[in-house]
Parts: sequence; C-alpha cells; structure tokens
Amino acid sequence: MPKKRHILIIGGGILGCSAAFALSQRTHCKVTLLEANTLAAATTSSAAALLTRARHKPVIADLVRETFTAMAQLNTLLDQPLPYKKVGSLHIACSRESSNQLDMMAMLAAEQQLPVHNLSMAEVRQKSPWLSPPDGARALFMPEDGFIDPYQLAMAYRQGAAACARQSGAELRILQNTRVEKITFEPASAHPACVTGVKLADGQLIDADIVIDAAGPWSTLLANAVGVDLAMAPVRSHYWITGKLSSVPPDSPMVILPDARAYARPEVGHLLFGLRDYQPVYMSPEQLPNELSGFCFGHDPEGWQALEDGYEDLAGFFPEIDRVPVEHYISGISSYTPDGSPLAGFLTDDKGKIKLEGFIALTGCSGGGIGMSGGLGRLAAELALDEPLFTDLKPLALNRFGSVDPLSDDFQRRCALARMAKRSG
Repeated sequence: MPKKRHILIIGGGILGCSAAFALSQRTHCKVTLLEANTLAAATTSSAAALLTRARHKPVIADLVRETFTAMAQLNTLLDQPLPYKKVGSLHIACSRESSNQLDMMAMLAAEQQLPVHNLSMAEVRQKSPWLSPPDGARALFMPEDGFIDPYQLAMAYRQGAAACARQSGAELRILQNTRVEKITFEPASAHPACVTGVKLADGQLIDADIVIDAAGPWSTLLANAVGVDLAMAPVRSHYWITGKLSSVPPDSPMVILPDARAYARPEVGHLLFGLRDYQPVYMSPEQLPNELSGFCFGHDPEGWQALEDGYEDLAGFFPEIDRVPVEHYISGISSYTPDGSPLAGFLTDDKGKIKLEGFIALTGCSGGGIGMSGGLGRLAAELALDEPLFTDLKPLALNRFGSVDPLSDDFQRRCALARMAKRSG
C-alpha cells in the first residue's frame, strides 16, 4: 500500500472542519486537525451566517454552491438534519445604484438557474411586517436562500469527517487545546523552501507533508514566519439583536438593505441586524489575543457609536427601532482582503511556480466564510492531493495584490475600507 499523505490543518473553525470533512473522504489521507482552544469557538461562532446563493464573482458562486452540496451530503450522513432555515432573502432597493444591483442579482440568479421573484410592497409587508420600505422602493425575493447556526454547521463537518474516515479508511485525528507555535520548514537551497510540519507551544514537533493554514485572523503571523505575506487584516464585524418583536415571524426572510448599509434576519422572534461601519475599525494581527472571550477592538466597544452612525438610515426601513430595546451586541472579527475574496492555495511566483512547497493558505473570507466553507474545504483537499480543481483558483491567489505588508497600518486600513464598502449581506 502507498504511504498515506499526512495533511495537517491549523485551525478548528468552519474552514478547518470543512477541510477535514473533504479530506476524510479520500482513502489515501492521514489528517490531523489542531485547534488552539475548542472547535468553532472563535470567529465561527459569532458569524451571522447568511447563506445567499447568487454571487457576482463566478468563483464565489462555485464555492457557495459546493457548500450547499456538502450540506446535502451531511444530511445523508448524519442522524439529524442540519438546522438550515430556508426563509429566502429579500433585497430592497431605493436608489438608482441599489436598483441596478437588484437587476444584476436577477440576472445572476437566472444564469445560475436560481428562482427569483419581484415582489410588490404589499407582499414585502406580508412577509416581513417589521419592514417599512420608503415609497418607490423595489424588492427582489430569492426563496432558496437562508441561514444556519454556524457552530452547528462546523460540528456537522467534524462529525461528517469522522463518518467518512470510517468508510474510506482515511486516518483522522482532531486535537483541541493544542496551540501551534510555528510552522517548521526547510529554507531554500538547491530546491524551493518546503514546510516540514509544526512546532506546538509545548515544544512537540509534528511532521507533515502538507500544512493547511486555516487559523483565521491568526493565520497571518503563522504564515509571515515562513515568508508568506497574507493580504488580509482583522476587521470588526458586528450585529445587534433586538428584544422580542411580534412583527418578526420565525419564517420571515433575511433582508438585505444596501441603501441603509444593513442586513437583518429573524432570530427566534427577535430581529438580528447588522450595520456596516462608517469608519474603519481594525487591528494588527500582532495585537490579537490567543482567545477571543471578552475581546474588543478598543474602539466603540459596545457598538453605540456604530449604531448611532447608521440609525437614521436604518430607521427609514425599520421604524420600530425607536421603541424596541436592543438586548445583545455581538462584535467579532472578519479577516478581510482588499477585494473581499478569500485567500486560498499555494504561494506562487508570477510564472505559477510554487515558492514554498507544502504550505496551503485557507483564510481571508471577508465575512463570507460560512457560505463558502464547503467549497473552500473541497478546494483545500484537491490542492493537498494534487487533484484537478473544481473551480478557477486565480481569483483567490495569494499573490494577486503584489507585494504587501500585512503588518502595516496602511494596508490594514485598506482592508477595513473594503469592509465599509460592502453593500450585500
């Protein structure tokens, strides 16, 4: 029997668990997943987890489509179906710019063979009684969209990985509370530099043929130590949850409001809503703590300034915000790139030659990691095992921004501005 390729995954968030699931379906794999704390307890668990299918970038559409395929596979593998809430997404446009965006969404949905409907304002109010769009607004409804509990999806990937490993004969080991201190490598001499494994915080060395850096915002420093500059920065991502609202039925759709720089979805009779920051809020990877309990960016820690900045625009669609209490504020980290697309693959030069053999990045999802998780996990498995890729890797290439310094304030601010410019959910 040929020797199984040992693939080591750093990070037990949604991407690490998804990569383990995809790899465990391959017979000739030995997979070790290392999580510094507990699985999916860092950035994954704080995600709003909106799953929208129609995407402007073909590669993102491919990744999202694969996530839904993976979810269907998990529903077959596991005893209980995934808690996916297929409530649909409702897109509201008031300005010419957002109306053009709706036209583009409708065209993309048609191209991707997704159902899409134009709704009257009466139909909008019937589906979402809390919503009061201004006169002249347009509405587009996509019934296949929905949301999911991100922690439960990550755990499903983990359970699916274990089930697949039993069936395929792959070896799977998942170690929690196991912090990686650094990636080990042999520097370039006559051959390209090559990773050899990792060194843990307790000094233990683990050898590996492939190391997948899926450590979220902590990916940057791990990669930087082996000469890889990941073009991303930790940027604030946050949302609020109101008190109980009778105007928010449990099956009301997600709502995308580009003119208010906002999105919303039902949350067990409450309304969860997110706002884009009006000023860049970010942090250097060097300042991140080892775990995120009680973490804040040091600016507007309770979100009141951000809520005040977006209040007037949001109130134009959600008049009850004047009366309903805000019960929870959740602030997390999104690893943003300048173009809002993830970083995936090997580090290569301009001619496509790999500069560090055995190192694969899987990070920088810019707030979309839950929706792209299944596709990125599959892509990591194909890269690690030299299989044909199911989508075009070029838009996700690590070197697509040229030479960057992810530890510089100017670059981190550039990533935060990309977050501010986002208008979709």
